[in-house]
Amino acid sequence: MKPAPPNLATPTYRPFGALRLGLALLVVAQHFQHLLPEDQRTAFHRLGLGAVAVAVFFAISGFVVAEANAVFYPRRPGAFLANRLLRVVPPYFAALALSVLVHTALWQAGRLSLWDYHLAGIPLRPSVLLGGVLGLVPGMNTGRLAEDFEFIPFVWTLRVEMAFYLAAAALLWAAPRLAPWAVAATLAASAIFLTHGQPGLLSTVPMFLVGVAWWARPHRGWLACLAVSVVLAGIGFASWRQHFFPVLPVQLALTLGLATLAAGLSRHAMPPAWRAWDRRLGDLSYPLYLNHYALGILLSSLTSARGWPIYAAGMVASVGLAWVMGQGVDRRLQAWRTRIRGASVAGQGG
Repeated sequence: MKPAPPNLATPTYRPFGALRLGLALLVVAQHFQHLLPEDQRTAFHRLGLGAVAVAVFFAISGFVVAEANAVFYPRRPGAFLANRLLRVVPPYFAALALSVLVHTALWQAGRLSLWDYHLAGIPLRPSVLLGGVLGLVPGMNTGRLAEDFEFIPFVWTLRVEMAFYLAAAALLWAAPRLAPWAVAATLAASAIFLTHGQPGLLSTVPMFLVGVAWWARPHRGWLACLAVSVVLAGIGFASWRQHFFPVLPVQLALTLGLATLAAGLSRHAMPPAWRAWDRRLGDLSYPLYLNHYALGILLSSLTSARGWPIYAAGMVASVGLAWVMGQGVDRRLQAWRTRIRGASVAGQGG
């Protein structure tokens, strides 16, 4: 028998786990192109699969946060922020510590080979470390603190997430009963204010609003909100510097397809027999996203081998590292997060 659609007014597990892990693997696949010979990197560079994955991640986050605010945190903006900080910050600092350790050990051995940045001196300099610590702060540009270097170069995506969380918390505090059609407009205005007019961050706002529109589906005005958000999200996506014509239409089509899949998953329950596996897969996604870069730098610095064997080994090893970090950090936080939330919905980022 086909499972009945979930009741959006009550807590339920959303089957995003396998999809979120797949998106994280797209990011890893994009970054690990540096483990291939230069003449085999062109397709990865031009397709920008990592950027596609990030855009869909933002849309899923918009849905998860909008639903969580409605179901778990009415009139509890402090609890909402506490849960999101527990979700994002400790795993980030664990990944930052690992990346600092890897960069420093390789630098001291004279083997450090960087992909994205130039590092003039030892990674342990206070100004460089401060940039890593403050990397989560919305509006922060770590290059203003010292040289343009980041231990986790894609930390900008977490700054965007944090800005969205702050906007959602402000909305919970200021207007807890605001109609769903107005939620998107309020979040957009708040995000614009919080990002201090930075075009790179502003281009991501509609991506979150796509997810908010999924959540608002039972309410009047959701379809118009979705249509406007999709158009603006496409424009924002096209403004990212990672995209190149004529591949952009392919990227947009892939992003739309994956976002549509996520929207479909948000409306359907998952059989209990599959739920545990989906949860386990979803639990790997965030530590995989955070920690694969340090492993990639380690592999590319320690060996000159380039090709599909080292690429495949790196992919497998990154999943293993994600499991270790997830068990050591994320899992230890789940009980606290469940206590704050009041229900267990692990595996979907909630």
